[in-house]
Amino acid sequence: MNIWFFLGELSFFVLLFFFFIFSIYSLIEREKRAFWRSAFFFVVLAVIKFAFYLFEPRLRPWLFGVVFILFLIGLILLLVPSLKKSSVEIVGKQERVDERDVIFARFDLVEGTENFDDYYRRKPEYRKIDDKIRKIPDILAPYHFEKNPALFSLATAEFDFLEHQLTQVQGEEFSERAGGLPPENTILIKKILKYLGSDLCGVCLLDSAFVYSHVGRGPEPYGQEITLPHKYAVVFALEMDLEMVASAPKAPVIVETGKKYVEAAKISITLARFIRRLGYPARAHIAGSNYQAMLPPLAWKAGLGELGRLGILITAKYGPRARLGLVTTDLPLVEDSPRTLGVQQFCQKCQKCARNCPSRAIPYGDKSEENGVMKWVLNREECYRFWRKAGTDCALCIFVCPYSKPANTFHNFIRKITESSSAAQNLSIRADDLFYGRTPRRRASPLGI
Repeated sequence: MNIWFFLGELSFFVLLFFFFIFSIYSLIEREKRAFWRSAFFFVVLAVIKFAFYLFEPRLRPWLFGVVFILFLIGLILLLVPSLKKSSVEIVGKQERVDERDVIFARFDLVEGTENFDDYYRRKPEYRKIDDKIRKIPDILAPYHFEKNPALFSLATAEFDFLEHQLTQVQGEEFSERAGGLPPENTILIKKILKYLGSDLCGVCLLDSAFVYSHVGRGPEPYGQEITLPHKYAVVFALEMDLEMVASAPKAPVIVETGKKYVEAAKISITLARFIRRLGYPARAHIAGSNYQAMLPPLAWKAGLGELGRLGILITAKYGPRARLGLVTTDLPLVEDSPRTLGVQQFCQKCQKCARNCPSRAIPYGDKSEENGVMKWVLNREECYRFWRKAGTDCALCIFVCPYSKPANTFHNFIRKITESSSAAQNLSIRADDLFYGRTPRRRASPLGI
């Protein structure tokens, strides 16, 4: 058999196999557009292959040879590392953030109280925009319940549960210590986290730049200076259900958010108690109103992912479709290192989250400097304004992000080649629009409620 004929046949086989697998995965994932379009490409390739056999026998090797050469060039472009990867850039001194300035703390203030008046005396630049947003009903306010009474009630129950856990986040450690060497402790903690239900976890030094300076929410007195002397941060992540996120920005998405925060609270409180029983101080940081440190940058330092254009962590396995948990401690541990996944370059090119953001809060274009870090800076007020209009935490940016695809063999392969190939990133971005849509189709809640 002519070698060019054989290599061309092999190229067709690989391409047909790729689109066949793509269509099967799309069918399983209930992605109709992706299924029909991948099936179309499969059929077109099969027809072209069959058509080659209609040519004279002496021309076939040339035709199949051209297919192989084009296939080989494409393979080299996609698989050979060509991307000059960079991670998050620290370009200046980072000041500790006052939690009282965080938008959620600002909207926890009650008009007419001493804390309310004091805050806007100190920060008058926020008063005008905050007053406008306060005119919109709050997230999970009764106004929104008529949209879906059952789901909004469920989400409220989840967040009520979280508020009742605030007294469980810290306590006294046992007087006798029982921990091992740092490598042994690290393996033990990660095994326990996996057993308790975390999907990803990592360890880093607790950088003081990522510890809030003053209390803005929580059981501690408002405005109290935060002292968090622990050496290590144990960060973990929980995958959010894609079917629930696919309903964004409707009620199911905040139900899923609440569920993952409840699971993260249970895991972090249990882990912190376990560490204290080993004789070492530990504190759980839980959603609702009890974070004393910023989780996304600590998760980046612990190797869970990179900060993306949409302003949150993009994990290697689930993209931004994850919720984080944190325990800080003095238990001797071994730190993980930040990972470079090509996210900075991908997000620079993609812009899909910015294009689909209903509040236009996610910026297009290049990064800018904020508190010593180069990043895409969100318009947090506009983002939160839309949250209040929707009654949920929106999550449209999470849903449309190409990294949010299911963590199966097919999508993991795509993620892997885009880590180091510029051509693979460009093709992946365009293919995501082609097969899934520039504005992906949202779906109804799998709860059937």
